[in-house]
Amino acid sequence: MLPVPAAGILRAVSGVEESTAVPGVTGVEVTIPLGQAVEPLPEGDRYLGFVIARGPDPGFVEAALRQAQALIHIEVE
Repeated sequence: MLPVPAAGILRAVSGVEESTAVPGVTGVEVTIPLGQAVEPLPEGDRYLGFVIARGPDPGFVEAALRQAQALIHIEVE
């Protein structure tokens, strides 16, 4: 799950293409359209999106998810 980093208006999401290139990552989906108001949990009611990965063991998958998430940059103003 990609958390919403701050309350405001979602202006940009970058790095999605780069994150899909991480070994083990099978998909990245941003579920909130640009221009929408966002608010982090617990006040908010949704995640920014999701990163999905598969691999030979849990450690591999966790590392892939963390690496992919680190490549995604979110701009909220």
